[in-house]
This record gives sequence, structure tokens and C-alpha cells, in this order.
Amino acid sequence: MDWRPHPGAQEEFCSRGEFEVLFGGAAGPGKTDCLIMEAVRYVDFSDYKAVLFRRVFPQLQEIIDRTWKYYPLLGGEYRASEHRWYFPSGATVNLSHMQYEDNKYDHQGKEYHYVGFDEVTQFTGKQYLYLHSRVRSTNPNIPMRIRCATNPGGIGHAFFKERFIDISQPGVPYVDPETGQSRCFIPARLSDNPTLVENDPNYIKRLLVLPELERKRLMEGLWDAYEGQALPELSMRVHGVNRFEVPKDWEHFMSFDWGYAKPYSIGYHALDFDGCLWRIGSIYGTREDIDLHDVGLRETPIEIARKIYAYERDMHMPKMKFRVADPACWSKTHLKGGVLGPSVIEDMGKEGLYFLKADNNRILGRQQVHKRLKLDEDIDFVTGEVLNVSNKFYCFNDDKHFWRTMLDLRENVNNPEDVDSDQEDHIYDEFRYACMSRPIKPKMINRVPEGSFAAERNRLIKAKQYSKRHGVPLQTAYERVR
Repeated sequence: MDWRPHPGAQEEFCSRGEFEVLFGGAAGPGKTDCLIMEAVRYVDFSDYKAVLFRRVFPQLQEIIDRTWKYYPLLGGEYRASEHRWYFPSGATVNLSHMQYEDNKYDHQGKEYHYVGFDEVTQFTGKQYLYLHSRVRSTNPNIPMRIRCATNPGGIGHAFFKERFIDISQPGVPYVDPETGQSRCFIPARLSDNPTLVENDPNYIKRLLVLPELERKRLMEGLWDAYEGQALPELSMRVHGVNRFEVPKDWEHFMSFDWGYAKPYSIGYHALDFDGCLWRIGSIYGTREDIDLHDVGLRETPIEIARKIYAYERDMHMPKMKFRVADPACWSKTHLKGGVLGPSVIEDMGKEGLYFLKADNNRILGRQQVHKRLKLDEDIDFVTGEVLNVSNKFYCFNDDKHFWRTMLDLRENVNNPEDVDSDQEDHIYDEFRYACMSRPIKPKMINRVPEGSFAAERNRLIKAKQYSKRHGVPLQTAYERVR
């Protein structure tokens, strides 16, 4: 067997002893080979069982092809009907996929010592956590291990970024206070795999021609920017601000997205005298005691209404000018026997809370969100000079669920004009209602009438600048500018 990890990131990944290790970032550092070879570390034990995953079967074929390069050298015998390698000791390595969410139950009752996920961000958080229950060992000589390899992006990007990237520094283990299990992130770059660069020197050139976001993701392993990111304008550095006492004479209003089994979201906003929108408070109805945040509290509308009153009292919120809510809140509740019960709005009205129906146009709503997040530039239309840059939106830095979910929103691959509604988009929807209730109006631009004295004077100024910049006579420059 002649495979050895390269010194650096590959060697570190293969030597880590944490329960979970994510080897991720750039494309091409040999992540998959490390994942495959770690799966056979303990095949000398007869009771050893491992499994390697890709999300869908066509992708799994790449894993199968690579195992054929190495596993026969260890005496492995592949049975295609089972998608399983058998080794002389009796140890096995399964090759599997989880195309659909419920495919995770195909592994119910099974026991694995090693679980490997290739391109783990293509899996959902629920699938990943369910496989934790399959990792167990009755042999003290065989450690329990979960190993992952991936590039940024994909349906699980936000979950794995929070689980591995945001929780600790690269290479520094984090111990979960609830489970006592450790996990760690090992960053990877293309330079960590000199074999690829030597065998395919043009690979880097092919990466350089990709779009900027995709190039940064695949070459630099950038987790904060990736292809398909729904709101690339949003930045905590640009739009984040420390909490302060908001003036009472600003216009205050509330937006609400209903949820029961899924989280509900309540946002408090203030509009200052310059038309800038400030997110000054929030209530997010998610369970904080589990790793998956996209689980609701199952609170009734009356319970939520009382929580709203308590929050506004504790935070000394001024009177809301209005409250907007998801139009679905006006739908009647379906009870047993085909009986229609009160709507969410009716139940909240019993507690003295009243709402306006939000504009739920998803396409126009997203455009309003983009307009709010885009920096406002004042431009001198004579010289083209940017005179001033200002924000149209701010959010307090301590609104953790806003930043967590909004920064990692993905576009809908089937409709790039909208966001993917299969992700944790409840705060986005609620924020979209707020933006639609106070939309950005187009700027009025005072155009100088063509042929007037002012227009000719502006043209002369621009001609002088053009003449100086390009080294041409003033008459020539005057004829070229408008």
C-alpha cells in the first residue's frame, strides 16, 4: 500500500482524534482520498464496520471508482449488488447515499464505527445528526469517528458553517457541553495536494476563469461567499451596529411571520427621519436546546401574543405605529370533523393585538430587500464623482438569529428571482414584509434640459476633463462628450 497523506492539512486531518472532523474549504486538496483511506484504518478488526456517503447515487460512483484504486491492495473484495467492500478479517466498508430526507432511516438499527460524508454540505443537518445515532462501538480498541469533507455551498452550508467554522478557530477542538463529544475543523487549500498540481498543472488556470464567488470558494475555501448566495450585499461589517437607545420619535412598527412546528419570527423596526430602516429587536420562536434551529416552539397564537407584550414591556418599546403579518394568518384553522376554527389573527385580536395584511409578493419583496441592503450613493451627474455613500438599513449586532440565517440564505435554483423556501427562511420572510411595508422609492433626478445654457456649461466642463485625461484638443473632446 503506497498511499500516504501529504504533510500539512492532509496529515493533520488523518491524525486528529476528535469524534467529528471536517476537512473542508478549497477544491483539489485531496479531501476525498483522505476520507476513503481513513475508512480502512481499522479493517484488521473482524467486527469493524464503516460507511461512506454521497448525497445521490451518481455522485457515489466517484467514491466507488476511487476505492477500487486502493482497497484491493488491502485484500478487499467488492460486491456490487451490496455496494460493500469485504476485507479478509471480516471488516466491511459500505458505500451509500441519501438522496431523499427519509433515506436516513435505511440505516436504522445499524452500527458503524466510522461514518464518512463526502461533500457533506449537500446533506441536511437532520440527515447528518441522525447518523450520529448509528455510530457506536462495543470494541474498546476501535474508536468512534465521523469524518467529513466538503467545499462551501449547498443545502447544508449554514448548518455546517455554524457547527464547525463559527464555533472555534481552525485546528482548535470544540467540546459540546451537552454531549461531551469533540469536533474540529481542518481548513484545506489547493496547495495541500502537490500531486494534483504536478499531474494537472492547468487545473489552477481552469479555476481562475470561474466567476469571482465560485473562484474564491473553490480556490480559497471562503465560507462567507459562495455561488447561489441570495443576499451578497448583506455584511455585518457594513450593516451591523452596537445596540443603543433608539429615539422614541422615530416611526416604530412590527412584522410577523407565523410558525408552529417551524419557528415564528417577530421583528421590531424603526424608520429614522432620513428613511433609513433600523432592526431594533426581535423574537424568534425556535428551540435553543437542540442543534437544529429550524424547529418551532409549538406555541399558540395567544401564547405568542402574551410573549410579545412581555417583550415590549421589558425592552421599553414605544407604541407601534402598525404591525404587519403574513397573509396566511388570516386563514381559518382546520379542526376535527371539518370544522373551521378561529384564525391566528382572530386569536391574537382577543389579546388586543391587531395587524395589517403584509404584501406577500415574493419577487418584488426580494427586490425591496436588495434595495434596502444596497449602499446608497450620491453621484455628481456632471463629473460622475461619488459624493456620499450611506446605508438604508442597520441591524443590532446581538440579533444572532438574523445574522445566522440571513447571511447564509441560498437562491432557489429553479427560480433565481426568489430564495430557496426549503431552508430556514422565516426571518427573511418577516424582514421582507417589513421592507414591503416601507418600500424604497426611486430617486428623483433633476435632469438639466438639453440645449440650455446649464447643459452646455456642464458639457464644456466634462470636455475639459476629457481633454486633460486623454490628451486630445478641447474641440475634439467637446464633440465626444454629451
